[in-house]
Amino acid sequence: MSSPSPLPHPETAVVAPVGHADAPAAETAPSRILRWQHWIEWTAVRLVGALARGLPHRVRLGLGGALALLAYGVGVRRRVVMENLARAFPDWPPARRRRIARQAYRNLGRTFAELFALNALTPEALDRLVDGVEGAEHIDALPGEGTRRPCVVVTGHVGNWELMGAFFARQGYRLKVLAKPMHNPRTEAAVAATRREIGFDILYTGQSLKPGLRHLREGGVLAILADQDARKDGIAVPFFGVPASTALGPAVFAWLGRVPLLPAFAVRVGPTRHRFHFYPPITPQPGESREAALERMTRAHVAALEDIVRRYPEQYFWFHRRWKTPVGKLTRSV
Repeated sequence: MSSPSPLPHPETAVVAPVGHADAPAAETAPSRILRWQHWIEWTAVRLVGALARGLPHRVRLGLGGALALLAYGVGVRRRVVMENLARAFPDWPPARRRRIARQAYRNLGRTFAELFALNALTPEALDRLVDGVEGAEHIDALPGEGTRRPCVVVTGHVGNWELMGAFFARQGYRLKVLAKPMHNPRTEAAVAATRREIGFDILYTGQSLKPGLRHLREGGVLAILADQDARKDGIAVPFFGVPASTALGPAVFAWLGRVPLLPAFAVRVGPTRHRFHFYPPITPQPGESREAALERMTRAHVAALEDIVRRYPEQYFWFHRRWKTPVGKLTRSV
């Protein structure tokens, strides 16, 4: 077996294009059946969103949590969740893992219920969702002044991750989010419109690095969800002691832009309240080689994610196969 190839130049380290005209044949326009499936999904999203926005907030969250527990009961992704919890917490008794799994389903249902109505909340209503900020001094320590503090905010699917973007936008920061487009273009357009109404814009993986770097040079904040399996293009980084394929994107932007990485998370502290957690900035070091910097910064932000998940395991997105790609299939090394 050939050994993994070394890290390429950061200019090539972005995720491959998805859904673009020059994508492989398998990514061409969907078939008629798939288009109908997309239309049905998009219509369902619109109807559920309209229903959610019409309900009182507590009722909306209760309904979302109840539907998610129903999904747990019928086994939707339950095997994946239980396998992930067993891998992350092998010493826990099965009863404890089942309890955390049910809580994770309920949290996800509440989170989606909140997302459907997030763009309809007034600034005052949004403020009422925030219980407080832990680690605010780490924002104040960022270079710059006021809301012009360029950095790469790296977060994960913990608590209500979209609320993190709303928080930065509400504080007056110029925020762009780097995201992978959904397979359903109708749903993607609806989600993108919601995010813009909240106050931030989207850059898509597969595009050039230049728009993101330009945004950082202009004093903006670039946010990236970086806790999903990066397939063969990632590097192996321990997550709960088990190597996981991890994307280099956050570290690449921070290293090229010469800006800090800021781990940040929004966790639920009550049925309707959230607290933001900011970790110490991870900064590029003078004289540090590209390979050393990318590995160190990536390991550091994954360690911050693991810390917050250990504190709030019931709020993590255990539904994703985080350890899906075997280390032997990775094509990069450091």
